[in-house]
Amino acid sequence: REEKAFEFFYERMSSSQAKNMLVFSHYPSDYFWAYPNFLAELSNASRHHVEFYGGHRHNVDNTSVTSIAPNSAWLVGGGGGWGCESDGTEQGFLVGEIGLDGTVTTYPALVNYSMCCEA
Repeated sequence: REEKAFEFFYERMSSSQAKNMLVFSHYPSDYFWAYPNFLAELSNASRHHVEFYGGHRHNVDNTSVTSIAPNSAWLVGGGGGWGCESDGTEQGFLVGEIGLDGTVTTYPALVNYSMCCEA
């Protein structure tokens, strides 16, 4: 399954004419340390702007993940009280907007940690 997923990703990245590529994964970018070619392709902005959304951990941020600059990587585990790890207190969700000009804008919509998780 893993091999097929990577094949599908590379095929789509090479064949798509889209300005933007939105890539979703259960795992955030920092889980792919053993796949440098995958991280390099996520970082490649020569053909597409890439927005990568991974979960697994239960908070929302773009600082605990491996950078794919100049593209963007987000941890979008949400939280909401289900899982309240002490290493990520950003509870909420990620908003993504695609403008009329095709520009992708993302930003977190967070709530106070104590509303979801006991301090």
